[in-house]
Amino acid sequence: MSERLSAHRARQPAAPRPFTEPARLEDWRILAVLGPYRLLLVATLLSLYRSGFAPEFFQRLSAPAFYYGCLVYVIFALVLLLLGAYRRPGLRIQAHLHCLADTLTIGTLVYAAGGIGSGLGILLVPPVIGCSLVLSPRLAAVQAAVATLGMFAAETAQQLNTHAWDSSDYSQTGLLGLMFFASSLVANLVAQRARRSEAVAERVGSEFMNLSRLSESIIESMQTGVLVIDAEDRVRLANTAARRLLGDALTPGTTAARTMPALGEALTAWRAGRDDASLLLSGARSGRELTVRFTPLGWGAQTQVLVLLDDAAHLREQAQQMKLAALGRLSASIAHEIRNPLSAILQAGQLLSEAAEMRGENARLLEMIQRHGARIERIVRDVLDLSRPGPSQRMNLRLREWLIRTVAFYHESHPHTVRPIELDDVPGNVEVRFDPQHLQQVLFNLWDNSFEHGARIGRTVNVRLRASHSAEDGAVLLDVIDDGAGIPAELHERIFEPFFTTHTGGTGLGLFLCRELCEYNQARLSHVASATGATFRIRFGPTSNATVSRGHAPPSP
Repeated sequence: MSERLSAHRARQPAAPRPFTEPARLEDWRILAVLGPYRLLLVATLLSLYRSGFAPEFFQRLSAPAFYYGCLVYVIFALVLLLLGAYRRPGLRIQAHLHCLADTLTIGTLVYAAGGIGSGLGILLVPPVIGCSLVLSPRLAAVQAAVATLGMFAAETAQQLNTHAWDSSDYSQTGLLGLMFFASSLVANLVAQRARRSEAVAERVGSEFMNLSRLSESIIESMQTGVLVIDAEDRVRLANTAARRLLGDALTPGTTAARTMPALGEALTAWRAGRDDASLLLSGARSGRELTVRFTPLGWGAQTQVLVLLDDAAHLREQAQQMKLAALGRLSASIAHEIRNPLSAILQAGQLLSEAAEMRGENARLLEMIQRHGARIERIVRDVLDLSRPGPSQRMNLRLREWLIRTVAFYHESHPHTVRPIELDDVPGNVEVRFDPQHLQQVLFNLWDNSFEHGARIGRTVNVRLRASHSAEDGAVLLDVIDDGAGIPAELHERIFEPFFTTHTGGTGLGLFLCRELCEYNQARLSHVASATGATFRIRFGPTSNATVSRGHAPPSP
């Protein structure tokens, strides 16, 4: 157990020690400030000495020692400035050098001025504070101790030189040492607190930036258009969906009224409290009808407003899809309940036709039972197939080669009828990813619809297949085009609804099943309005491309 605990502790990252991180730029700047301080201090002392100011003070001065101390101080200041500029050696070593240089030179000046009573020892406080700001608490205390010992050494040397022993001077030196320790402690505590505050601020700032980037990424990826409008009705933020819905006129800084007049009017009415927070607007440059929702981002008259934009047609389509999904589940459950009694009815009809010789009206009624029973069975089978499509086995298909084989197989399945299908424009390098069984079922259904509708109007319909790429995102498009009578405009919105049919013998599930199979393979089936005939378009998923590679399945029989 102890070995596992030891191993666990060894794997844990060690807690960071204070003052072991790389030196910060601010710390180097603190040491750099001490250089001009030293030069200014020397210049001030020399100016006062040469000007004859305070003669009582400078009469006791030892001129050789004073000049020597000033010269050494200037040399130290220049050398330390040079080392600080190159930042070699490291920060802590340079801080120690600063402390030693200041203690030595100011101690020399104290000795030259007649001891601690001259008051020059106080000049050592700023360097002690500066070095304490960049060192750890322990090293800062060591610096204060070195400065204190330096002052005691200067005072002792002065008293040995003059043979005048005065214990009060040692008391003053002790008080000066206490000042060194106090100023060092306070400066170090302030520096530590500032470092902790800076670390917290940096961490909070980093977290804020990460959250900001995450929020921007989420907003940009939303399918709902997002606008932020300020109190002056100017757009401050707009995501990609909003730019797509509102068109090219939407740029940051433009007014809502200029972007979309109806939006500007709705926003003004909403601010005045005369309208609801959710509206249906038209007049966007993209030609779409939009659902608009307003939400205040705070309180007061100057607050910004969050505007959410949705394509009303897309919302209606989503609602329709939800309704169809619920209807599909209900239909599947009903079909499952109908299947068993329907099988019994069909079997009884078959036995009745074999057991007795039916003539006249009875034969017609029996044939009606069998015909409508077979139709109901086909509806039940389609509904159950729709509710249990089975696992999708998507694979890469060379579209042209696969279509050639599929068309040939379709013609083999209808040997007694003329059903012309032409590959109008299908490049050989186009490849799609789809379950071949599902794609064959979709195409067979579309082709059957074209030829059966043509047969009902008494003419032979020609079907053409055309492949292309979407100009928006490069997705592969396959168009199934016929030259038949076409689909009336008023029926365009209903042809994919389940159980909708214009033919008395149809089930109304063919196109609905085709669309579901396409969506099951990450594709989309839609009707494209055309001047003549009917055009259905399969938009393949994002994994489809124009590069021929591997894995090509023939059509399944």
